[in-house]
Amino acid sequence: MLRKLVIFPTLLLVIVLNLRIFAQQPNSNETMDYFDMSIEELLEVSVVTAASRLTQKTTEQSSPVTIITAQDIRNSGLTSIPEILQFFCGVDVLQIDRRKYAIGIHGLHETFSDRTTLLVNGRPADNPVYGGPHFQALPFLVEDIERIEIVRSPASAAWGANALTGVVNIVTKKPSDILGGMAKTTITEFGDSYTHFRWAEKETGLSWKISVGYEDIKSSEDVIDGTTDFESANPALNPLIGFSTFEARDFTRNSRIDTEAFFEITESTKLSAGIGYTHIDAGDYELGGYFPRVNIREDDARTYMKLDHNFENGNTGYLQWAGEFWNMNWPMAGRFSMQRHELEAQYNFSFKEGHNSCVGTSFRWDHINSGIDTAQQVRFDDEPLDEYNVGLFAIDRWELNDQWELESQLRGDYYSGTSTDWSGRLTGFYKPNKASKDIFRFSAAKAFSAPLAELREASMSLLPMGSGLYMLNVTAPESLENEEIFSLETGYTTMLSKTLSLRADAYYQKLDKLIGYKRTTNFLGQIFATADNIDGAYAWGGELELTLDKKWGRISSWYSYNKFEPDTSNQDISAFLPAKHKAGMRYQYRIQPDWTFNANYAYTDTTPGNPATGNNDVNASHRLDFNISKTLNKEKGEIMVGVRDLLDKTLDPVRESNTYAGHEVPGRTFFVSLLLKF
Repeated sequence: MLRKLVIFPTLLLVIVLNLRIFAQQPNSNETMDYFDMSIEELLEVSVVTAASRLTQKTTEQSSPVTIITAQDIRNSGLTSIPEILQFFCGVDVLQIDRRKYAIGIHGLHETFSDRTTLLVNGRPADNPVYGGPHFQALPFLVEDIERIEIVRSPASAAWGANALTGVVNIVTKKPSDILGGMAKTTITEFGDSYTHFRWAEKETGLSWKISVGYEDIKSSEDVIDGTTDFESANPALNPLIGFSTFEARDFTRNSRIDTEAFFEITESTKLSAGIGYTHIDAGDYELGGYFPRVNIREDDARTYMKLDHNFENGNTGYLQWAGEFWNMNWPMAGRFSMQRHELEAQYNFSFKEGHNSCVGTSFRWDHINSGIDTAQQVRFDDEPLDEYNVGLFAIDRWELNDQWELESQLRGDYYSGTSTDWSGRLTGFYKPNKASKDIFRFSAAKAFSAPLAELREASMSLLPMGSGLYMLNVTAPESLENEEIFSLETGYTTMLSKTLSLRADAYYQKLDKLIGYKRTTNFLGQIFATADNIDGAYAWGGELELTLDKKWGRISSWYSYNKFEPDTSNQDISAFLPAKHKAGMRYQYRIQPDWTFNANYAYTDTTPGNPATGNNDVNASHRLDFNISKTLNKEKGEIMVGVRDLLDKTLDPVRESNTYAGHEVPGRTFFVSLLLKF
C-alpha cells in the first residue's frame, strides 16, 4: 500500500511536469533523428482493418482505436504480445503463468474467454474450441509485426460474433518493406531464449518472405529461488487434487515458421498467399482440480489465399480463403483435432458523391473431433462436430458537409450451433470546420457473442470420489442464447500544439444474457455445473491519453477508468472484471543519434475476480520496464540491455474461475538482445 501511495502519484507528477516543460520548448535543430513517425503522421495513418473495414485516419474511426507501431514494439524490448499490450490504454492483461495470459478490453478476460476477438490481417486467430486470443499458436514473431490495432469498443458489426468488447488486430509486415535478412536473439538471466531469423526478396511482380523462430521459456519452479509459493482456493480439496505435490510446469518450447508471397498478376489484380506452422511443447497446469503432470503438445497450421482487384471505375474488392488445421493434446483439457475454413468477399465502392461504402459476406465451416483418455478430460457427446456460420455486412461513411460525417454499420449472422443474430453501429463525427484538428465522435452500437462449442457441447468429470463417482461434474446445457451488449460512446481528439495530442473517450454499456455456470449439489455432495445465460450487467468508464512528440523522442501518458456492475449478487461471469483504475506512461528518449533510452510503466488497480468465485481477486500492481539500446553500423544492427518488471521480484499467484490453485511467477528479469540486418 505504501508503495502504491508513493510511486503512483510521483510518476503522475513527473508525467505532468515533463509535458508542461517539453511542450513549451521549441524543436531542437540538433542531429538527433525523428522516430519513425511524428505524432501528426501517426494520427494521419490510414487503418483499413480496425473498426470499420474502410480506409480511414486513426482519428476518424467509428470506435476508439489504439495503434501500437513496430517502433513501439522494438523499443519495448519485449518478445511477448500480451506483455506489450499491457502498456497501452483500455486493455486488461493478467499473467496467469509464464505461458498463459488473460486478455480483455474493459475486462471480462480469462485464458478461455471468447468476448474479445483476435485477428491477424483481418483473419480470425482465436482458440477455435475454447475461445480467447491464442497468441502462442501464431506462426510469426514480434519483429514481423507492422502494427497492432486495438479497437476499444464492441465491434461485431464489422467482424461478427465474439467481438463483444473489442478487437485486437495484428497487421504483419509485407515482404517488400523488409527486404534482405534479419536475425535477432534475446536471452534473459533465467536462460530463457528467443531466436528469430527472416529473409525477404523482391523481383518483378513477386515478393516473398520466410520467417522462422524458436522460444524456450523455463518454468517458474526452475527460475524462482527457493520453493514456488502456491495458493489454494479450497484447502479441504487439497488431498483430492494432490496439492501437496504441486510444482509449476509452465515451461514452453515453441517453434514457428511463417511464409508469405505477393504476386502482381496484372496492374489491377494481385494475389497473395501464405502458410505458417507452429509446434508447441509445454508443461500442463491444474484445471478444475485435475493436474495429470503430462506435457502439452500442439500443432497449428494456418494458410490463406487472397485475390485483390482494382476496378476501372475506382472501386476495389477482394476474395479470400483462410484455413486453420489444429491438433491439440492437452492432458487436462482434452484431445482435439480441428480444421476451419473461411471464405470471405468484400467490395468497396462509392455509390454517390460523399459516400465511401463496402458490402461483403463470409462463410465459415468448423470441423472438430475430440478424443478422451480419462473421464476427467473434456469430451463432446456428439462428434465429429460440424458448425457453420454465414455473415452479411454493409458499411457506409457519408460526408454530409464540412462539419458532419455519419457512419453506419449493419451485419447479420447465422450460426448453426446457436441462432441468427444481428449487430450494428451508428456514429456521427463533428468538426468545427474542415481544417480543424478537433474531432468529436458520438456512437451507439449493438454487438453479440455466440457461445462456442466448449460451452454448448462439452462435458467432463473431475475430482474422483471412488466407486465411479466424481465430485465436480460439468454437463452440457440444453440450449444457450447469445450474449449481447448495447453501448453508447463519445470521444474527442485534438492537437493541443504541433507536438502534443489529446484523446478522450467515454462509454456506457448494458450487457444481457451473460454466460456463467449454475451449480447444484446432490445428497452425495456431488456438484453439477451447467453453462447458462445467468443475468446481465452495466458497465461505464473512459480513457484519457496525452502524447508528446519531439525530435528528442516521445512521451505518452494515459489513464483508464472502468466500472462493472453485475445485475445479480455473486453472479457467475466466468471471467475477471475490469480493474477500476489503470494508468501508464511510455517514454522514448534519443540520447544520441545511435543511443535510445526507453521506459514503460503501467499501474493496474485491484482486478476483481469472478463474483461467483469470491476469493480470486488479483492485487494491484505496478510494472516498470526500461532498457537502453545502441544502433550499430548505420542501423544495420542493434544491441539492447534492459530489465522487465523492475519493481517486483515475483508476481502473486493468479487463479482463474476454472482452477483451484495458482502459483507465483517470476517478475524482475534482466535481458540482452542483439539484432542484425544484412
